Amino acid sequence: MKTVFYAFAFLCSMSVPAWAAPKIQFDQMVYDFGKTSQVQNVTGSFKFKNVGDGILKIEVPKPSCGCTIASLKPDTLKAGETGELAFSLNLGQTKALFEKQIAVASNDPETPVVTLTIKADYTPLYNVTPTTVAPQLSAGSKPTNFVVTVARGDGKALKIQRLEASQPWIKAKVVPGGKTNAASAQVSIEVKADGTPRQFNEYVHVYAAGQSNGPVAVIYVYGQVLGDLTLSPEALYWSITRAGVTSADGVENSVARRVTVRSTNGKSFVLKNPRSTIKGLDVELVTKESGKLYEIVVKLNEVPSQTVSGNVTFETSVAAHYKVEVPVVINIFKQ
Repeated sequence: MKTVFYAFAFLCSMSVPAWAAPKIQFDQMVYDFGKTSQVQNVTGSFKFKNVGDGILKIEVPKPSCGCTIASLKPDTLKAGETGELAFSLNLGQTKALFEKQIAVASNDPETPVVTLTIKADYTPLYNVTPTTVAPQLSAGSKPTNFVVTVARGDGKALKIQRLEASQPWIKAKVVPGGKTNAASAQVSIEVKADGTPRQFNEYVHVYAAGQSNGPVAVIYVYGQVLGDLTLSPEALYWSITRAGVTSADGVENSVARRVTVRSTNGKSFVLKNPRSTIKGLDVELVTKESGKLYEIVVKLNEVPSQTVSGNVTFETSVAAHYKVEVPVVINIFKQ
């Protein structure tokens, strides 16, 4: 009886080898949609199989960007079992070549991570020309107007239902009788210089009749509201790759930085008292054109031991810009 038992135990041990291991195998590594249009997203799936001997356990798949969603079923497979990884790729609203990855990690000892690729050459159904308007506005000036063309790529009739701007100082309307055909329309974008001097990043959403899944196109509005004075650049940066030194002599990128200050309305102004809040920065005022154009020269004479930030400040005779601050950052990268 003992002999039979030992023989049975031996056969059982032989049925599952000590070296048994899982192995993941996909039916394809690249899913290429080729040229596609008239859709906002594409979906598909990668099929896989456990071609090894052990139990395969798969972790949650990790897409390379937020535009891709991936899920798998099941996440545990016995030898010979199959599964599927489904995905959805959001194509957005602008023409683009997509190449996105999904990382799939498992307990496969030979291939612990498999990288799958999704490709698509996307042309949106609705095209915007130009896609961006970039006004430079002087405070209190008249509104600036732009004309943008919106067109359907399939040649079917376009009927714009409504236009929604992200700010009340941006007005958008369809140009009546614009130079278009049935598949396109012209949109007038009016941007008013309201508020304080600043940079802005806004948009106009385009909604079309028969489309209920949100805007069919986006017109981007990037720009700047200028005050009575303009600064170029509006901030100063240094990047030092050698820390622990006390002198800026010979340090890469330790040359002087310059800020140009000029009048935007042609009126004369006075600039005075330039200072720095950061130790080791020397500040000099250079008059390029009295009353109209000045230059602030900022030189790094002492390298800080770590990254610091502060300001270069100066005063002007312009009431709205009595005291001006220019942000300064000195980045120290330790080796």
